[in-house]
Amino acid sequence: MTEKPLLLLNIVLSNLISKLKVFIGKLEKIRSNRISLEVIRVVHSFEPKATPLIKKVILDEQSGYKFERDTNDELYFSLTTITTQIKEGLIKGAKLITLEGEKNFRLIHQDLKKWLKKEAGLSQDQKKTYEKQVDKLIKDYQEKLLEAEKKKARELSS
Repeated sequence: MTEKPLLLLNIVLSNLISKLKVFIGKLEKIRSNRISLEVIRVVHSFEPKATPLIKKVILDEQSGYKFERDTNDELYFSLTTITTQIKEGLIKGAKLITLEGEKNFRLIHQDLKKWLKKEAGLSQDQKKTYEKQVDKLIKDYQEKLLEAEKKKARELSS
């Protein structure tokens, strides 16, 4: 009887880990204010027909680069300076990513609680035990996500 709930907990855990990685990855992609030696980004295009597409992708990813010039097989981009307005926008974006992650964690939590209530093969003690374990997992992952957001905000503010 305990194999099914353990399997479910493993599925929930792997789902939480994958969601956490997604949201922390989104937070890490937000540009920081650290001075980088990579002020100019040079992209080599081995296929001249792909050059406009490469340029579009780099500009669309909004990583803080602006197009400078191009040659037959190279594109040059420079890193724009971060203004206070841009910093505030990036911090706001980080908060939105965190809120989206918390929402996903809540949905996972709700689904699991519903499943535990419906599961007839478990005693009340087992249900409470599994619910406490899931509560702790959700809380831990929410804290990790919040810590990643705080780290990004500190990075952007420095």
